[in-house]
Amino acid sequence: MKDPQSTQCMEFVTELLQLLATHRHYERVFHLVVDRLTRLYHCRSCAIVLIDSESEYLSIENCTGVSRTFCKSFRQRVATGSIGELLWTGRPILISDATLLPEVAGSVQLEQPFASCCCVQIGVHHQTLGYLFADSERKDAFLDADISVFETFARIAALAFYQNRLYEDNLRLDRVDHETNLQRYSFFSENLQQNLVRAKETNEGLGLVMMDIDNYKRITNTYGSGTRTAFMREFGGLIARTLRPFDSACRYGADEVIIMLPNSKAKEIIDAARSICASIQDHTFTEHDVTTSVSCGVAVFPDDGDNLEDIILSAKHSVFEAQRAGRNKVFRRDAEVG
Repeated sequence: MKDPQSTQCMEFVTELLQLLATHRHYERVFHLVVDRLTRLYHCRSCAIVLIDSESEYLSIENCTGVSRTFCKSFRQRVATGSIGELLWTGRPILISDATLLPEVAGSVQLEQPFASCCCVQIGVHHQTLGYLFADSERKDAFLDADISVFETFARIAALAFYQNRLYEDNLRLDRVDHETNLQRYSFFSENLQQNLVRAKETNEGLGLVMMDIDNYKRITNTYGSGTRTAFMREFGGLIARTLRPFDSACRYGADEVIIMLPNSKAKEIIDAARSICASIQDHTFTEHDVTTSVSCGVAVFPDDGDNLEDIILSAKHSVFEAQRAGRNKVFRRDAEVG
């Protein structure tokens, strides 16, 4: 980024932070993030793409250079390809010349082919909300050094969205997700942080088991929202019955659950993950006898991470690998363990 461009970038970031401090509604911040990045990099198109919490499909929340018709029809699954890896692991996508990576470019493009593009994850408090996309008709429009700029704008967008959601959650003052009767992530993450501190002080192990329901969308599409709600309530109850008194579990996303296992060694955590997955696979849910399986990722403190961010990222990466390997599997790091 050239010096005049750097100065303008700082002005835009300051403008956005001031808006973030004075406005609760995220839509205005989203608009400015897209507009200012487009002006900085002369983008052909720029978009904020979010994960719909109900359907787990991706949708375009705000954009420029993308037609209204395309935005309304855009309904993409959170796949295991390049975008899936970005959403699960946070690894940015930078394509300087689309002709050199035609398959990847085709999988991430929105409405039109591009010469170069940049995509970064939008996330907050270790939760993935979606991603920020920008493309150009020029090759090398985005450089490695520009990724940090995109990530800064993405964090501002994430904070705006989270701030609005936190305000709505505070109105309810609820620690429990009523569809599953598991903890909400905001409360769970505080508990996890406290257990990490204690594990460091006492030199004890601690594990996370993150799971993604393999056919969640099919359940919704086949039986409707009423059965989905009943399924999630029964699913949450099944998870709760597997826990020890000092374990805890939370709903992490529409079809994702995290289980915390304090004072546990790696083998115990892996065995627990296998047992939970087997219980889910063997169970029939709701009056429709719905069956399902889960893709599980295991992360163990301190081997797979010594802080909250790293251990959750390790678990998310393992879930991604389990999905990529065919689902209904338990992975730790890059290896199947169950």
